[in-house]
Amino acid sequence: MPAIPASVRSAFSALACTLALLFGVGASAQELPASKITGEDLRRALIWTGHYSVMSGGEPGVIFQEAFQSWQKSKGYIVTDKLSEEQVSELLAEGAKQRDELGWTMLEDKSVGFSVGVPTKLVKFVAARPADGALRYDFEGKVGYVVWAHYGDLSCTKMVQGYARLLRFAHPFYRAYYGGGFAMAAKAGGGQIDYLYVLCRTSGGIAAEIDIPGGLVARHELLFSAMADSLRLDRRFNPTALAHPRIEPPTPTASDFYVASTSGSAAAKTKPQGKADDAGKTGEIKRETRGDENLSVEQVFDKASAAVYKVDAGERLGSAVAISDRELLTNCHVVKDKTRVTIAHDKSQLSADVVSINESADRCVLRAEAALSKWVTIRPYDDIKVGERAVTIGTPQGLELTVAEGIVSSKRTLEGRRLVQTTAAISQGSSGGGLFDAEGHLLGITTFYLKVGQNLNFAVAAEDFAK
Repeated sequence: MPAIPASVRSAFSALACTLALLFGVGASAQELPASKITGEDLRRALIWTGHYSVMSGGEPGVIFQEAFQSWQKSKGYIVTDKLSEEQVSELLAEGAKQRDELGWTMLEDKSVGFSVGVPTKLVKFVAARPADGALRYDFEGKVGYVVWAHYGDLSCTKMVQGYARLLRFAHPFYRAYYGGGFAMAAKAGGGQIDYLYVLCRTSGGIAAEIDIPGGLVARHELLFSAMADSLRLDRRFNPTALAHPRIEPPTPTASDFYVASTSGSAAAKTKPQGKADDAGKTGEIKRETRGDENLSVEQVFDKASAAVYKVDAGERLGSAVAISDRELLTNCHVVKDKTRVTIAHDKSQLSADVVSINESADRCVLRAEAALSKWVTIRPYDDIKVGERAVTIGTPQGLELTVAEGIVSSKRTLEGRRLVQTTAAISQGSSGGGLFDAEGHLLGITTFYLKVGQNLNFAVAAEDFAK
């Protein structure tokens, strides 16, 4: 068997047999009230919060329960045998925040046939190149990160030999072997931990390694589990194919509104320098409680869409909703450091100034340079009912005036912000759009969604923009 490269031997990551953990969660997890959220979603959130390690041994259901009970203790909750609905929401948001603080996104090579997660805030992809009879995907940054696509020498038929060879070189403190691959973790100089995770096919295998310096281990050890959890091989895996790697941009989530920008630039989160106040509020809002009318989606669109504008803030696109003849509501992560933006509806365009900014609450108010023809009233937050119909209108991916239907699935509070949770679709570019009720009243400004789970979409309560 050809020798496995020294750089691979030096890095041993411990994502153990958690392919087995992919997932049977125990009886308690089956009783979770949020039916769209899976045990896998929760397990990944526990990985990102540092409470679930793939190096843990034992029965998967027991490991999972111990992990979420550890999270409950860390939050000061009474330890129970299942998570409440509020705890599920908090755990998912906390996991998403940690994940996106590291810029976690996917490196995918469809030609070769694999994908793996990458912490883009810590490492930068350099190149894919042939090396030592394999295809090597190189990164540079604060931690060591490298992926190898091996032909032949890491095939499943030769896996036992390769595993035994590495044991002699590495002296790992953690190891796991199973039919489709193996994992190892070993200590290096200065407290560094090297981690290797391998998956095999008959044609070859993938070896993903991450080396974390001693000073960063406590903070970033969870990356061992995250990397291994994310590594996937296609059924048509071909390590001899010509590499065509692609890194997906991070998706906007609850934890980091600013990733809604698709520019990839390090545009500052600094508020615009100008005459804008820091309240993120306006005195122009008109409240109206819901009546007995129950319009169709088509009728809601006809009534409310004329008040929804596309916002062009240079390298970023979003939406805004008019609530008076001059003022519109949007998210601050849409306008960021701009003092003036362009708003458009149908074929007409005009400029608008950013006049009120509250970055922490993600509330910004725009004032148009000319009078607007249509605007909407808002529903008081206390008047909104969980289970009622809801409609989103916005500009996802720059597609102006896109409509989607769902329900109000919950009302939440996150870091002091009142939120309306909905199953109505919110996608990248939807930020600043409107969430409307069945009478065309504005419930909230669509702001973010969670990657984990399905239909976990959120809008900032429209009433919170009111002075």
